[in-house]
Amino acid sequence: MLSNNSIGAIADIARSTGDAERAFSAVGIKLERKPATRHEGALIVPSTPSHVSRTLRGLDLGDPQVVSAVLRATATLAEIYESAPSANRSRLVRLRHCLAADGFPLDPTGDPMAAIRALSAAASDALLDASAIRVELARLERSLDDDPSLAIGKAKNLIEATAKAVLAQKGQLVRTNLNVPALVKGAMEVLGVHPDQVDAVKSPLVRGIMGDLRDIALKIGTLRNKVGDGHGSSSAVTGIEARDSRLAVRAAIAWCAYMLDSLGEPTAQSSADHSKSSG
Repeated sequence: MLSNNSIGAIADIARSTGDAERAFSAVGIKLERKPATRHEGALIVPSTPSHVSRTLRGLDLGDPQVVSAVLRATATLAEIYESAPSANRSRLVRLRHCLAADGFPLDPTGDPMAAIRALSAAASDALLDASAIRVELARLERSLDDDPSLAIGKAKNLIEATAKAVLAQKGQLVRTNLNVPALVKGAMEVLGVHPDQVDAVKSPLVRGIMGDLRDIALKIGTLRNKVGDGHGSSSAVTGIEARDSRLAVRAAIAWCAYMLDSLGEPTAQSSADHSKSSG
């Protein structure tokens, strides 16, 4: 699934062995260091690209899960390389072209993989404990390209995990038996972004958007119940394509991202209380 050209392009942007080791370790891959050799009395110490190339060639790059892990590590390495003052843009262009030729565009606009990584970072910034969301994102990433039904199920789980994290951070008791509608309603209300909390006279369009956002989260829960992986079925699920699951994932991420963004903003109730105390 990954060509020799892509392997070479990935290795070419790895400048620090420490950075490469951390990037691969974060996705569960051990960096295999190429041993030093002697030639005509001289000690030849392999470079970081040599270590990365050795590591990649030792992996099963026909396994979608392995490739997904490699791509996550590659995105990290590309970001590190791009931030360096001495970065050569042509190497990044070559990397993107090689990966695109293999069918793996690196962070194109609208790529769910890029959105998954961005949401993981947002959760880490906004929450005291983002572990549950990171677990669901990792599961989502593994299923996205290979199992549309499973991806839809994980998109619903992501909404649940985000709602529970928001409620917990706001000091609310999170009952284990709450379903998606109750969790969505509770999380939006505690953040002051439920459509019923928006002034319909002053902000009719905003209220409409909030209603649409809530409905998106609810419909993903309904979709999961019909075609997701959460329930056994007497016959195989049909009619669900990869583009459908990607749509569900993007929609789930949109709701979750807005919830996390709203954590740092004052709620409608707290703003009203502040106005009263100031008066």
